[in-house]
Amino acid sequence: MVYTKKDTVRVMVITKDHRIEGDMHVLEGSRLTDSLNSRGKDFYALTNARIYKIASDELIASPEYVAVARDGMTAVFPVDR
Repeated sequence: MVYTKKDTVRVMVITKDHRIEGDMHVLEGSRLTDSLNSRGKDFYALTNARIYKIASDELIASPEYVAVARDGMTAVFPVDR
């Protein structure tokens, strides 16, 4: 089995109803933009996530892993830890 080295980028994902903070894993040496522009992905994996209701900022879940649908994303950007 071949392991692909990856870098971890802390991101905030905005959807219609939620704000999700988590770690996105991108190919080592690549940019977040490169990963987001990959048309082969329908979902993006985030680890160490925290999911908030956008309307009230209420924390609703803290899963170790969540898959976020590309079509549901309004904005994605890196944030400081």
